[in-house]
Amino acid sequence: MKIVSSKPTITRKELEAVLDCLINDELVAAESVKAFEAGIAKTTGLHYSLATNSLTSAYHLIFKALGIGESNEVIMPSFFPQPPLSALSMTGGKPVFADNEKDTLFPSAAQIKEKISERTKAIVVGHLFGYHYPAKELEDINIPVIEDISHAIGTEIDEIPCGANGSFTVASFDPSGIITTGNGGAVCTNNSRYYSSMKDLRGGHEGCIHLDYLMTDFQAAMGISQLAKLPDLLARRREIAHIYCESLRITPHKAPFHYNDKFAYHSYPVLFEASNEKIEGYWKKNRIEVVRILKYPLHSLRGLSGSEFPNSERYSKKLYAIPLYPTLSRKNVEKISKLLANFI
Repeated sequence: MKIVSSKPTITRKELEAVLDCLINDELVAAESVKAFEAGIAKTTGLHYSLATNSLTSAYHLIFKALGIGESNEVIMPSFFPQPPLSALSMTGGKPVFADNEKDTLFPSAAQIKEKISERTKAIVVGHLFGYHYPAKELEDINIPVIEDISHAIGTEIDEIPCGANGSFTVASFDPSGIITTGNGGAVCTNNSRYYSSMKDLRGGHEGCIHLDYLMTDFQAAMGISQLAKLPDLLARRREIAHIYCESLRITPHKAPFHYNDKFAYHSYPVLFEASNEKIEGYWKKNRIEVVRILKYPLHSLRGLSGSEFPNSERYSKKLYAIPLYPTLSRKNVEKISKLLANFI
């Protein structure tokens, strides 16, 4: 049987929680959504939290609350998931892309600051694949920072919850996420004015024009169960990542960062020193699904030349994720780690 690249961790508790909602006709956003929002706020250390039907919706609510329009710019990494770009396209705002630094996943704070102009209304950064971005390096700028913790929810940086440093924090709960609600997202903030604006825009009550971005109660019920076991999910991911890291040490290949038990390891990306044909052939022969993650950097979706973003281009072509998720059996982890060590 093929080992798939990612899989949600769904247990009987999630099934029972969802079934209870369905039996009780609790389909719209109600008590379960409120409880899930309270859990997310506690996890991030922020005062206010809104659950949404997708991560793109969460970004869109922020951009609308900030009043972003055609005359405004938002700085974001080029090597990054698509939701902030999709959301920005609905406002007419202009994305300004920052290439990641060589041999790392992130643009430097210095590079981001160089791109700030009088038109800049927000900056997007994220903890890609569960590795921590040094968001504190942007604390000295007077522009809202949106911190994406989708891949690192539940972790801490210097004993502070991941996501606590941004003006806004967003998270995705898609099927491959650290925790999942099937699909969905959240936006958190300490700013009561922005919270009220986003809450009205999200929907849930009559009396104002809204965007219908609500999460359902049965999705939130699943999320509550997932949040309860978040420490265990993270512990298992770190355990697997440590095994892979040890296997990788004896090869010419490398992960973006050395092992760190504070990282979330949403996935385990490897920069292989081999042709794509050899990489894909090797793992396919052994019935293990590896995938190129972020095959389409954001600049390419806007038709911009890759020569301006050489590091994003390189990573989009050469960075592969090997399977890592809590339900991966010890036997399969051992198989993958041995194959990783033997791929010279």
